[in-house]
Amino acid sequence: MDFDFSDDQQQLRDAVTRWVDKGYTFERRRTITAAGGFDRTAYGELAELGLTALLVPTEHDGMGLGFVDAMVAMEELGRGLVLEPLAQALMATTVLTQHASADVQAQWLPRIASGEALVVLAHQERGARYKLEKCESKAASSRDSYKLTATKNMVPVGDQADAWIVPAMLDGTNGPEMALFLVKRGATGASSAGHLCQDGSRAANVTLANTPATLLTRDGLRALQQAIDVGTAALCAQAVGVMDKTLAL
Repeated sequence: MDFDFSDDQQQLRDAVTRWVDKGYTFERRRTITAAGGFDRTAYGELAELGLTALLVPTEHDGMGLGFVDAMVAMEELGRGLVLEPLAQALMATTVLTQHASADVQAQWLPRIASGEALVVLAHQERGARYKLEKCESKAASSRDSYKLTATKNMVPVGDQADAWIVPAMLDGTNGPEMALFLVKRGATGASSAGHLCQDGSRAANVTLANTPATLLTRDGLRALQQAIDVGTAALCAQAVGVMDKTLAL
């Protein structure tokens, strides 16, 4: 079995490395942190490199690449301690590609690929203690419409994102079961309060009060676990880049 990176993957690595070296100096990172921990301009530069489109299928204006390619990019971003939430774009793309309806995919995936829209996962609750199956958020349905009541904590750039992917409990044939929903920032009853994190990045507490939402999947726990697996792999790759740069210094 060949474990070497392909020529395309090496070119991807080189492109990200050049951007980190020239476009994301430590001084720029410090400026972004001082300004609140997120910079749309820097995120747009990641989009120009094609990084937000890595996992988006080609039929939705993406590159249609795989997780190894994403890990290559994340490792190089780790070398530069890049704050911008590419891992969140990878997670959202995975959920939408594998679980959302064709209409939802057509609406959001091209915008994620271009960097126009930032969609993040909003799943953490204060009492869950990182147990994915514990969810106090509620979803109410009326015909084909849904409304959520929820409080989510530590949502990455949650007050700057264009939409959130939110797990909530929905009544089913066997009682309440976790489902995943898409909620637009600015929807009725939605509010967010942003704050800096210890690493200089940005997060927010998100509150939904009878807020309109779009159902993505009723198989919410499996979809959520899949998203977390993608995010964990992405952050591990980023950590490898951090450690490699530390050793080099």
